[in-house]
Amino acid sequence: MNILHIHQDYPDGRPYPITKAVSNLIDACLELKPDDTHTVVSINRTSNPFKISVKPFEQGFSFVYWAIPLPFIYYWTMKLSAYLVYRKIKHLPVDFIHGHKLTCEGVFAYWLSKKINKPYVLSIRGGSDIHNIKRLSVHNQFFVEVFTQASQIFWVSAWAKKIIKVLLPIDKSRVESTPLLPNICNLDLTYKQKKAEQRNCYVTAISYHQYKRKGIPQLIQAISLLKQQGKLIQLDIYGSGKPQFKAEIEKLISKYQLQAEVILKGQIEQKELLVAMGNAKGFLMPAINETFGMAYVEALSVGCPVLYVGNTGVDGYFETYPVGEKIQIVNVESLLTSIEKMDVNNELLCNTLAKQQNNSDLIRFTSSYVAKEYLALLVKKYNV
Repeated sequence: MNILHIHQDYPDGRPYPITKAVSNLIDACLELKPDDTHTVVSINRTSNPFKISVKPFEQGFSFVYWAIPLPFIYYWTMKLSAYLVYRKIKHLPVDFIHGHKLTCEGVFAYWLSKKINKPYVLSIRGGSDIHNIKRLSVHNQFFVEVFTQASQIFWVSAWAKKIIKVLLPIDKSRVESTPLLPNICNLDLTYKQKKAEQRNCYVTAISYHQYKRKGIPQLIQAISLLKQQGKLIQLDIYGSGKPQFKAEIEKLISKYQLQAEVILKGQIEQKELLVAMGNAKGFLMPAINETFGMAYVEALSVGCPVLYVGNTGVDGYFETYPVGEKIQIVNVESLLTSIEKMDVNNELLCNTLAKQQNNSDLIRFTSSYVAKEYLALLVKKYNV
């Protein structure tokens, strides 16, 4: 089976933001079927047409393309860029194309599919796809066509289903019948979970430059109000970033006189973070515009309840049992109430998560499970 992946933010050696979600999927697939071929077209957008470039890397081609996110220019710049990609990949053996977002990579997949006469599949990621659908609403009928022409749809963001079927006039039954494709999480499902009485502080993990998007200012204010009510909450913040953002967080901590309650712990290895989560009463990350949020699943795997926001992150994956507290809006009042509830109900939440570990519910986020389900569906559909 020869799969052509199109993904933005792929680790291709260029100095652009990266995420390992798709590279983790490819690695897991190759573990199961090492004879398959996975070629990656890694794309990164520039607004400067003189910076367009293509260069090979180990897994395929890295392409810096020109596109301006303005409604009446976007379509044509994307179509031109897709043609330039076609000239580089037209000689490759391809069974199908996987565009790893609807409104960007999926657009490339749509046009490449027409040029090389091969089918394409789509992943839909709520954050950027919903943002583009709203921002580029003049092209929504085109996005409907990209969705409709895809031979298979995968939903990385479970919560995006209900929003996109409202934003776009698409086949609602197809939305409901298409499968989830969660990001692969690094989990230890044999982790010996601690009981609630053995847990102490709360934790979160951020890159400092994202502290506002992760809801840290509101968290700090909520902890301050709880302190005024005589309820002491300790929050350990793990992560790193530029000194200016660290200084801004420290200024907030000082402003609310929480030097003893909110502590910047610095950057630690992922295994150490799992231990910290395993010792914590909860993982507090009221992130805005979180596409999936692997950290939530990692916290749950060590029995740590999570505080998260509806219509972001892992919302929609855990509907049958409580995993923590879900808030609908990121403000101080809702955070104060939710942290109090998490504190009062901590034993129940921890016991529930321990039971789900025994039921192996989280296995659906592991590399072998995700890759097996993904490949089985594609083999069945394309008979390759």
